[in-house]
Amino acid sequence: MADIVVLGSLNADLVVSAERAPEGGETVTGADFAVFNGGKGANQAFAAARLGGEVAMLGRVGDDDYGRNLKEGLVTVGASVEGVASIEGVTTGVAAITVEDSGENRIVVVPGANGAYSPAELEKDVAFFEGAKLALFQLETPLETVAMGLDLARLAGCITLLDPAPARRLEDAILRKVDYLTPNLSELSVLSGESLGEESSEAEIVQAARSLLTFGVGKVLAKLGARGAVLVEENGYERIFAASVKAVDSTGAGDCFNGAFAAALSRGVVPVEAARFACSAASMAVKRPGAQSSFPSLEEVLQGLR
Repeated sequence: MADIVVLGSLNADLVVSAERAPEGGETVTGADFAVFNGGKGANQAFAAARLGGEVAMLGRVGDDDYGRNLKEGLVTVGASVEGVASIEGVTTGVAAITVEDSGENRIVVVPGANGAYSPAELEKDVAFFEGAKLALFQLETPLETVAMGLDLARLAGCITLLDPAPARRLEDAILRKVDYLTPNLSELSVLSGESLGEESSEAEIVQAARSLLTFGVGKVLAKLGARGAVLVEENGYERIFAASVKAVDSTGAGDCFNGAFAAALSRGVVPVEAARFACSAASMAVKRPGAQSSFPSLEEVLQGLR
């Protein structure tokens, strides 16, 4: 059995590059188009496996080329896809992504088979949690499936990580099952009810993260992009800084962070050092286009840390 179980989405990313995204009713000419393997679940599983983790992916795809390519891509980095079944009559999930010259991205997701990964489907995959050290979740599959997965992970003795993306409010009953919550600024704002942005101070970010601990979250690891991250727990917080790099494409950088953090934790690395490892991996990912195709190797990240 794998050390890390990733329950989540698998999408084909249809990426258009342009100087800027169009306004409403406007057409702009793009510079490039490519199809990449993506989806928050698959991205995080790919990153964790590429960075040395023993990973099992759980999710659903359609019986189509996109689904087959997604599974093949995970296999290339050593991740198990035994828990990724195909559902007939449903397409694989798709994400339409516009990437601006600045590196900023805009994304529209069509769930497809990800939305069909119901609790009944998850019942077929219960055995994957047994013996795992860590279970990683996101919110691109049905919330009731995520909640059931958190329960199964807790029963199996796994450390639980939740990337609360796409942003949405979550009930206390779910937050209480999370050992590490890894929001970015916009997700932290939605979850905490605090108004946060790029100009928010460190104190404001820590206060918002600390408010989530009162709902039962074990620790909050807030992803701050170019500013790095902050790990907030009951007795204090640790600030982690990111390397200064020129961003080419930020697509999947947060997923790379989560996968890297999970891989490091699974090897017994202490949380603050695991977060530093994750910041280094994410900083390298934004320097290259695409999601999974941009993720660095373990050797690259270790060299960067040195």
